[in-house]
Amino acid sequence: MNKTELEINYPGEVLTTSEAVEKYEFIAFCAPFVEVRRRSDGQTGTLEFQHSPRLYFNFMSADS
Repeated sequence: MNKTELEINYPGEVLTTSEAVEKYEFIAFCAPFVEVRRRSDGQTGTLEFQHSPRLYFNFMSADS
Protein backbone atom coordinates (compact mmCIF):
# COMPACT_ATOMS: atom_id res chain seq x y z
CA MET A 1 0.00 0.00 0.00
CA ASN A 2 1.11 3.55 -0.52
CA LYS A 3 1.08 6.21 2.21
CA THR A 4 -2.37 7.55 1.28
CA GLU A 5 -3.92 4.07 1.39
CA LEU A 6 -2.38 3.35 4.79
CA GLU A 7 -3.63 6.70 6.14
CA ILE A 8 -7.17 5.74 5.08
CA ASN A 9 -6.98 2.24 6.60
CA TYR A 10 -5.14 2.99 9.87
CA PRO A 11 -5.85 5.74 12.39
CA GLY A 12 -2.94 7.94 13.40
CA GLU A 13 0.31 8.66 11.67
CA VAL A 14 1.90 6.93 8.72
CA LEU A 15 5.61 7.69 8.75
CA THR A 16 8.55 7.30 6.41
CA THR A 17 11.78 5.93 7.90
CA SER A 18 13.26 9.39 8.44
CA GLU A 19 10.04 10.64 10.08
CA ALA A 20 9.85 7.57 12.33
CA VAL A 21 13.48 7.93 13.45
CA GLU A 22 12.81 11.55 14.43
CA LYS A 23 9.83 10.58 16.60
CA TYR A 24 10.87 7.16 17.95
CA GLU A 25 13.88 5.29 19.25
CA PHE A 26 13.88 1.83 17.64
CA ILE A 27 14.48 -0.95 20.17
CA ALA A 28 13.83 -4.26 18.38
CA PHE A 29 12.45 -5.62 15.10
CA CYS A 30 10.25 -8.67 14.65
CA ALA A 31 8.58 -8.21 11.25
CA PRO A 32 6.08 -6.78 10.69
CA PHE A 33 6.50 -4.99 14.05
CA VAL A 34 9.13 -2.79 15.63
CA GLU A 35 9.36 -2.06 19.33
CA VAL A 36 9.84 1.66 19.89
CA ARG A 37 10.17 4.36 22.53
CA ARG A 38 8.49 7.68 21.67
CA ARG A 39 11.06 10.45 22.04
CA SER A 40 8.57 13.11 23.16
CA ASP A 41 7.43 11.33 26.34
CA GLY A 42 9.32 8.02 26.68
CA GLN A 43 6.18 5.94 26.00
CA THR A 44 7.03 2.46 24.74
CA GLY A 45 4.99 0.47 22.26
CA THR A 46 5.02 -1.03 18.80
CA LEU A 47 4.68 0.21 15.25
CA GLU A 48 3.73 -1.95 12.29
CA PHE A 49 5.78 -1.55 9.13
CA GLN A 50 5.73 -2.65 5.54
CA HIS A 51 8.78 -3.25 3.39
CA SER A 52 8.09 -1.50 0.09
CA PRO A 53 7.67 1.37 0.32
CA ARG A 54 9.01 1.27 3.88
CA LEU A 55 6.36 2.94 6.03
CA TYR A 56 5.63 2.76 9.76
CA PHE A 57 2.10 3.01 11.16
CA ASN A 58 -0.43 1.90 13.80
CA PHE A 59 1.40 2.85 17.01
CA MET A 60 0.15 0.72 19.90
CA SER A 61 1.14 1.79 23.41
CA ALA A 62 2.57 -0.87 25.70
CA ASP A 63 0.06 0.41 28.28
CA SER A 64 -2.94 -0.38 26.06
